[in-house]
Amino acid sequence: MLSIAKFDRYDLVNTPGADRPAFTLWFSGCSQHCEGCYNTRLWDRAAGKEHDVDTVVFTIANSCERTDVTDVVLLGGEPMEQDATSLKNLLMKLVRNGFKVWMYTSWEFDDIPIDIKNYLYTIKCGRYDESLKCDDIPSSTNQKFYRNDGSGWKEISFRRQ
Repeated sequence: MLSIAKFDRYDLVNTPGADRPAFTLWFSGCSQHCEGCYNTRLWDRAAGKEHDVDTVVFTIANSCERTDVTDVVLLGGEPMEQDATSLKNLLMKLVRNGFKVWMYTSWEFDDIPIDIKNYLYTIKCGRYDESLKCDDIPSSTNQKFYRNDGSGWKEISFRRQ
């Protein structure tokens, strides 16, 4: 089961550089409690409702089919604090349905299991640091973005130079 706080169908903020909307899935539950977090209400897993993977995939696919949305963003809360088997099944089914999956996590890149990374297109990694907040994208400068373009993972930047 996955604890979902919100299904957000037309997100233009959390896919920097993508010039197209995404479907954003807001998980509930996060033990990191980063100072300055803008989603403190999602720290509590009870802020969401439990959903099985097939229901989540159906909800996303049904909404995106009508809008030509092809990117799905997982954030929260903390996606990596969801049930590992459910998260992996969600990722696998989203990719099989043709979605590019982005994930925002406080985990470091090297700590994310390969069986999770294999299904991701873009990952934003690292704990949020309020003292390093970016003005142009929802992150702090210590956080890193990685993209798998099919030839392996590479660090990328969406920040203004």
